[in-house]
Amino acid sequence: MSYDKRLDRMARLATALVAAAVSAMVAACGSGDANAQRYELKGKVEHVDKRGSAVTIAHEEIKDYMPAMTMPFKLKDESLYDELAPGDQVTATLVVAGNSSWLEDVVRTRAIADPAGTPVAVSSGPAPGDSVPDFPLTNQDGRRIGMAKYRGKAVLLTFIYTRCPLPDYCPLMTERFAEIETRLKTDASLYGRTHLLSITVDPDYDKPAVLRGYGQGAGLRSFDHWEFATGSPEEVKRAATWFGLEYWPDKDQIIHSLRTAIIAPDGKLLKIYHGSDWKTDDIIKDLRSLPAPEQTSAKIAERLAKSAKGTHRAFGVIESIDKELGHVQIDHEEIKDFMPAMNMPFPVKDRSLLDAVAPGDRVEFLLRADESGMVVIAIKKRKP
Repeated sequence: MSYDKRLDRMARLATALVAAAVSAMVAACGSGDANAQRYELKGKVEHVDKRGSAVTIAHEEIKDYMPAMTMPFKLKDESLYDELAPGDQVTATLVVAGNSSWLEDVVRTRAIADPAGTPVAVSSGPAPGDSVPDFPLTNQDGRRIGMAKYRGKAVLLTFIYTRCPLPDYCPLMTERFAEIETRLKTDASLYGRTHLLSITVDPDYDKPAVLRGYGQGAGLRSFDHWEFATGSPEEVKRAATWFGLEYWPDKDQIIHSLRTAIIAPDGKLLKIYHGSDWKTDDIIKDLRSLPAPEQTSAKIAERLAKSAKGTHRAFGVIESIDKELGHVQIDHEEIKDFMPAMNMPFPVKDRSLLDAVAPGDRVEFLLRADESGMVVIAIKKRKP
């Protein structure tokens, strides 16, 4: 059987289970069990994600339900998340009730974990307020990017891979990001000060062209606001492990935990969501709670204007233009004796200045700093 056909078969057979394998709340395991279907499960624990409330098990064929595969499961007895460990042999009853599922009557046999099957080692994870490193990556267009590129905007970031067959993992994250993208478009102000980024954990397969096709399959016609990123295995590993993501290859799949993060406009971590037990409303609320870049920039401008009044020549790349507001977002180089390299919006003296430039242009511009802040008084494209 071909790889693609096997994936299709796995996805079809797994849909009823994985629709709740990670996101279903254990509370669903209450009085509604009477009509549930029960199956005997036997396998080996591959990974325990306590914070995400999921245990990944490489199980044998589940008779009359699904073939042997490696999948995450919820546990009815939450205390078992502290007791189970990679390498443990387990037998359990898999309960499937509508769109919810869980394991109960778990019997464990302790075993020594196979070192070859251990996940990528991770840090304990960052804390809110930590500065996010400028991880180098490559986007769906083959362009090199880094986290500093988005300075001045709030970034919503998650990890996926395009061949993921489990509906409650990567497809769910992408579906939610698509919904968030649609909702943000209804609020021009919020849309202009946010950015979405999906990073693959399968860089060997997910090359830029593959990611572009995947994004288009998610409904994107432009990648200006929502990008997909890959990189070398080492680059992806550095980014994933910093955010506390665990992942490792297992036959035809990549087993991984789920992490979704919000990075504030100043480049510091605002929040990390573990697993899939979050809603799009949670994200929208958190994004709305952040100060607008203009507010942050105004504070920077006020401080800098007091110490370095006058006109300053600068160079950078235009990220976006808002002619209605008369603002231009520029990822600029260090402005000597004035301010470090950063990505931030500036008001322009005259909106007609914006007619001669466009996003992506490399530009030279003049900044005037005074008591009222900073304003672009001249701007022109630089020759290639």
